[in-house]
This record gives sequence, structure tokens and C-alpha cells, in this order.
Amino acid sequence: MPGLAAASGLRTDELGRLCTDETLTSVDDPRIVAAGDAAAPSGLPMRMSCQAATPMGAQAAQTVLARIAGTEPAPLSQAFTGQCISLGRDAGMVQLAHTDDRPRSAYLGGRAAALVKEQVCRATVSFLAREASKPGSYRWLRSGWRRERLASESAAQPVAAR
Repeated sequence: MPGLAAASGLRTDELGRLCTDETLTSVDDPRIVAAGDAAAPSGLPMRMSCQAATPMGAQAAQTVLARIAGTEPAPLSQAFTGQCISLGRDAGMVQLAHTDDRPRSAYLGGRAAALVKEQVCRATVSFLAREASKPGSYRWLRSGWRRERLASESAAQPVAAR
């Protein structure tokens, strides 16, 4: 729901995503957790995709469970593998990526890419269905690239701006 976070009075970014910390907790209210396209963690939001949203949903659930248990939630940690685009049933494009979502020079096009994209869509539905029937079963690739990037951006800012 575009505008929901802004209408709540909570801090949002320029696209209306809720500003969160790295545990996906609102920077304004520790009772609020956001994920996927609705979240802008540490001012470094993920690109809008199922590859970002699905793991973020699982991480948001883990944040809620950690808070209920009285433990510290884990920071956001996920890796990317690429981007897929369908161009109908017979063509597509798959751009392979580094874990921090920077594109690699390798890609796949045409019918083969369309088949890969179809498998990605089927796997996403399968992951969601399995998680619904067996909570906690979803697993995702993890990476420390966010912590490294946030640390380097923080170090690059003048001391007065921190």
C-alpha cells in the first residue's frame, strides 16, 4: 500500500518506504517491523524484487521472534545472484550478479533465460508454500556486503555530519 507508512507519521524515504535499522525495525517505533518493498533499511534499501523481499520477510519474522524472546535481533544479511526479466514465454534476460547485487559480465538471453525465469517464479511459490506449512523452513543466501558498505559510507562522511 503506497503511502501507508507516510500516513502513519513514521519516517519514510522519498519513495514512501519505512525507514528502518538493519534489523528491519522502524527507526521511530521499536514495535514496528517492515520488509520487502515497504522497507528502507539504514537508508540503503534493496531493489524491489522477490529475491530481496522473500528473505527480508523471513528476517522480519526472526526480528519479531527475537524481540518476543527478549534477545537481540540479527542484522539484515542476504546475498543476490542476479536479475531475471521475462519477455513473454519465449524470451528473457538473466543478468548474473555479485552477492552485493553489482552485475557480473555473464548473462543469459533468449529462450534459455525465459526458462530460468520460469523456474525462479516456480521456486518462489514453492518456498512460500513450504514456509506456510512449515514455519522457519525458508533459507536464503547470506552475505556481509551491507555491513561493509554501510561502514565505508559512514567512514566517508565528515565527522560533523554523523
